Amino acid sequence: MRKLLLLSFALVFALLQQVQAQSKTVTGRVTSAATGDALPGVTVLAKGTTVGTATSADGSYSINVPANTNALLFRYVGYEAKDVSIDNRSVINVALETDTRQLEEVVITGQGVGIQKKRLSTTVDVITAEELRKTPTVRLDQVLQSKLPSTQIQLNSGQPGTASIIRSRGVSSANGSTTPVIYIDGVRADNLNTASALGIGTGGAQSSALADIPVENIERIEFIKGGAATTLYGADAANGVIQIFTKKGTAGPGRVTFETQLGTMVGTTDYLKYEETADYIFDPGLVQSYRLGFDGGGENATYSFSGNMYDDDGFRPNNDQTRYNLRGTVSAKVNSKLRYTGSVGFTRTSFKRDYNANTSAATFANLETGAYGELSELTAEEQVEVQATVDAIQDNIYVNEFVNRVQTSHAVEYNPIDKVTVNAVVGLDSRNSEQKEIYSNALDIALGNAANEGDEGSISVATRSFLGITGTVNAQYKEEVGDFSFITTLGTQFFRNEDRQLRLDASRVTEGSQSVNNSAEVLGEDFISTLTNYGFYGQENIGFKNRYFLEFGLRADGNSAFGEEIGLQYFPKVGVSYDVSSEEYFKAIPAEIITNLKLRANYGEAGNFPPAFSRDRLVEVNSVLGVATYTFGQPGDPELKPERTKTFEVGGDLGLFRNRLNFSVTFYKATTEDALFNAPFAPSTGQNNQLRNLGEIENKGFEFSANAVIVDNDNFRLSYNASVNKNENVVLSSGGAPEFVIGGFTFLGSFVKEGLPVGYFRGGNPVFDEEGNFVESVANDNLGSAQPEVFGNTGISATLFNRLTLDVNAAYQVGAQGVNVDEVLRFFAGLQDDRIPEPALDQASFFDLAGVWVEDTDFFKVRNIALSYRVPERFYGNVFKGMEIGFNAINPLNFVSSNFDPEVTGAGARSQNTVTVGGFGFGTESAPRQFLGTLRFTF
Repeated sequence: MRKLLLLSFALVFALLQQVQAQSKTVTGRVTSAATGDALPGVTVLAKGTTVGTATSADGSYSINVPANTNALLFRYVGYEAKDVSIDNRSVINVALETDTRQLEEVVITGQGVGIQKKRLSTTVDVITAEELRKTPTVRLDQVLQSKLPSTQIQLNSGQPGTASIIRSRGVSSANGSTTPVIYIDGVRADNLNTASALGIGTGGAQSSALADIPVENIERIEFIKGGAATTLYGADAANGVIQIFTKKGTAGPGRVTFETQLGTMVGTTDYLKYEETADYIFDPGLVQSYRLGFDGGGENATYSFSGNMYDDDGFRPNNDQTRYNLRGTVSAKVNSKLRYTGSVGFTRTSFKRDYNANTSAATFANLETGAYGELSELTAEEQVEVQATVDAIQDNIYVNEFVNRVQTSHAVEYNPIDKVTVNAVVGLDSRNSEQKEIYSNALDIALGNAANEGDEGSISVATRSFLGITGTVNAQYKEEVGDFSFITTLGTQFFRNEDRQLRLDASRVTEGSQSVNNSAEVLGEDFISTLTNYGFYGQENIGFKNRYFLEFGLRADGNSAFGEEIGLQYFPKVGVSYDVSSEEYFKAIPAEIITNLKLRANYGEAGNFPPAFSRDRLVEVNSVLGVATYTFGQPGDPELKPERTKTFEVGGDLGLFRNRLNFSVTFYKATTEDALFNAPFAPSTGQNNQLRNLGEIENKGFEFSANAVIVDNDNFRLSYNASVNKNENVVLSSGGAPEFVIGGFTFLGSFVKEGLPVGYFRGGNPVFDEEGNFVESVANDNLGSAQPEVFGNTGISATLFNRLTLDVNAAYQVGAQGVNVDEVLRFFAGLQDDRIPEPALDQASFFDLAGVWVEDTDFFKVRNIALSYRVPERFYGNVFKGMEIGFNAINPLNFVSSNFDPEVTGAGARSQNTVTVGGFGFGTESAPRQFLGTLRFTF
């Protein structure tokens, strides 16, 4: 027995010796060469094998390398790939360089299937997890605002939860919203970014479904634009597609990250007419945020979970908000061919909102528009009286909103054979909101409107329930034949969006009640919109010698909003790209001079589908003396089809001096045919207006971006980036439809007319003589456009000793105009306006003077200043795996040509999901400044 035991130990020892000879454990840490930050999720492979792992949250890794392998491959999105020899080392630390060329980067451009950027004839803007980490905001549109080089995003109000204007490559529709389609882990999200059909308006501050899309636990964001890039997304992708990918976790021991932000928000005073306005209503508020995340897993399964609590007091009364987010993602390898990934997120948001614009209870607007007189000229007693009035109004305002949102995605990846990948995704986005406005008798008294304290008030309640369901199945086949490579993609997709809204308006409500039950009368109305879309798509990408690439594809869509006589709608694409830098003759050029060059061109079509039920012939039911009566309603159109945007673009990408200087330029021309106009019929027909495919709209221009690494050594790195976007927008044809209004006012509105930009300003343009007398007013003159001629962003990044990092981002626009509506109201209040000569005041009406209040709205705004410091390990030893201290200043600096904030110009949509170009500055607070400190720990 003893001999047998000794023999067993000997065999085990020999086996261990053999295993040790066959493999070797290598550990280390991967960081960014630019910042010194740890890089989580870096793929580490033993060269020539399938053995691999990924770095943990602190950048560390451990891998068992087979004996016949003497090199490790390090791969990470946004960084240059690196091969490192092992030799006799067991510890290998690696610093990866930023890949400004990024031609090998894989992006998701065709319904969940990845492809290398170098094979694409289009561009894709990418925001990485590292960039997201430096932008401490709770709103998706604020995250995108300073990070997308070719997209303009303007928040329409500084109050919580309000809508924004998002547009890229101009306004392609005179009917539909310019907000892109949004996917989260392959599932379409509710992207309503205008007023809802039955929502409660508070003077232009409309709620947005983008405001509560959670930004925590996001790994990466891609923005896809242009016809050839969006063709495979079909009949509603003309405005582009935003894809959000959540973190999947990385293999290794469980890691915990805790982050807290504390700071303050203050009202922005840059655009105030009266400094006293800030004294009356602005009050610094506390901002606090706490986030806890943990991830980890093994070779076959990974997980990532995070929770976040955000709270702020607002920068003025009735503007506080609270938000809770939970999100989790798991990914598991079921067997050698099948992998499952599932994610679920929950958001609970509640906030208060105040009145804006010319609403009687809008304290900010009333202060700024002269309702209380010239604030700077008030006596001390008058100032006390105004403050008391403002406080009484604010104490009795009740406009609250609650949102519950659940998003979930379930994906399966199946590899039946080496060259085939099949993906299937199913998921939903469920968003439920409730708005409540209580207009009490006490508020009436504060406004000086109530006759006595026994008068009753009113309550309005608006609920919206959105449910979107998405399903996608696609397959990708890869093949190489000699110098040729083929990537074939086939797929199908469906989605169904259901939008149900209910509004109750109760009158003569018992004072102090918050329920519509305690009222004398309740009126109700509802709104239902259901839209179903199904599509089939295919794409072929052919490469020759890994430098010449041809791609072509087609999508066919059917939609419940299409007319009964309209079948499937087809959207084609074709494009070519040429990686010149892969040519042998190009390699003769020193990389220190020209590093890479890529040329590309493409043509593609995408659409905007009509609103649900707009094709149908309807009968209107009206109540007369309590009896239902019937009249002709919407005439209907059996041939109604989607707007079709056809885009041709050509461009190139150039890298110089070993990619220390990079340029990208794209010239494009996009023509929207079958544009939807809500046009009238001949009066003799007796028919109401009908949405019809009548118009044609053109956008043309260029996109230019540059990135330069100015200094790059062991102790200091300095880089600079900038973008310039120029766009010309014009309505080529109205299809015989008369000019129509899409926003603004009767005397000065935003109109659509053949030969002019969508939403140009129309109004009287006054002429004065040298003495200031009113001579004439050019009626219905073109007074400008809210669409800028040029816009873009810029930023710098500096890193000292791989520990201290400074990032500054800014945005600008040139060549747009806007209407200073506050000045119009001050004119109505009888206050002096220096732009109107005194003699003309008695000679012209405000209809004649419209052009006086249109101003240029050029601006340069610093969006964010971020300073972070990675604390050396000696200060915390083994307590943490990593520690970082940061500071952020949000919206710190503004330089503008107008007397009002050119971005806070109202959502302006006349109904749900319709077009708005903005341009009307109207008694609305600007986005506040925020100063936040951050502590981040990794355990």
